[in-house]
Amino acid sequence: MPDRPQPLTRPDGPVVTCEKTLLALASIRKLRLLPELHGTVAIALSNYEAVCEALGQVVPEAGGAVVIPPDKGFTPAPGLPWLFVLHDQPGQLLPARVDHPQNSSAAEAATLRLALSIPASLVLLDGPIKERAKLSFIKSEGTVSMLVTAYRQGLLSAVKPMVIALEKLGHGDVLPPKESLEALWVALDKMEEA
Repeated sequence: MPDRPQPLTRPDGPVVTCEKTLLALASIRKLRLLPELHGTVAIALSNYEAVCEALGQVVPEAGGAVVIPPDKGFTPAPGLPWLFVLHDQPGQLLPARVDHPQNSSAAEAATLRLALSIPASLVLLDGPIKERAKLSFIKSEGTVSMLVTAYRQGLLSAVKPMVIALEKLGHGDVLPPKESLEALWVALDKMEEA
């Protein structure tokens, strides 16, 4: 009998986020959900630099970011004590499904490389790369899944207004296909009835 593939994430690692997920949550003013659901969250330096302005952070000067190698511990980003900025890990190999440039953006690849080098417990990604990561045994979750989890834990009063806001604010790329959203609304309605 062949060996069963092992997950590339582990339960005791931190959560690692991609810039797209962070920007989507910031746009609907729900960044607080990250520490409320996951405690501390790590991000690759290249992703952090891309979101600094949107998060109200000062873009770090060359060599001035608060970053440390993942094997030395974690240091929080200024003003966001739950967000840890770590150096990119360009030497970290990625599974074939996510390694090709047509399968992931530079930001997504940086996120996955960091997640595998730590290793992370969960990777927050959106779009097709999330499914490729799951097929590569990398535990991944998207923005809408996080909103549903927050709703189920009583941290949000509703999911649908958040999803509508994401679309209106130009973050439709973090949303699942329309059919999946319709199925989600039915499931949430049934959950409320129970």
